[in-house]
Amino acid sequence: MIAKKVLLVGNFGVGKTSLIRRFVLNQFSEDYISTIGVRVSSKIVSYENQEIKLLIWDVAGTSEDEKIPKAYFLGAKAAMYVFDLSREETYLKLDEYVGNVKELSGLKEITIVGNKKDLLTEDELLAVKNKVSLDIDLITSAKENENVENAFLKLAANSLK
Repeated sequence: MIAKKVLLVGNFGVGKTSLIRRFVLNQFSEDYISTIGVRVSSKIVSYENQEIKLLIWDVAGTSEDEKIPKAYFLGAKAAMYVFDLSREETYLKLDEYVGNVKELSGLKEITIVGNKKDLLTEDELLAVKNKVSLDIDLITSAKENENVENAFLKLAANSLK
């Protein structure tokens, strides 16, 4: 079995911890508890006949003017940038945010995930997709367990590149 360090980054309150809890524990809570610093979880996944232990670093959410410590990025093999589909401020400068993550991590590819699909109508979702400056890899809902596993499997795949 191989172990791969992967990161979840994005603004505060976008649902990074909820995605991880849903993926690792199959649990969801409406309670918001802010992550301080970094929290590491792990789960073994199978991808293309390989067992991969994902070491999932849940990096504390930031606001626009905060910087994530570079040390969190060391040794990361893949990263997921999560934004909140219902909060425009989390995706208006997506290209800039993702560019910062690429610069800090040295990763060429970042998985981009729009979370909280359950809070939008189909028309609202389409409007968000039209506003976002980068291609969205997956639209998820941690609450409804929609596309969560797919998002982490994409992360596992990217960690092997």
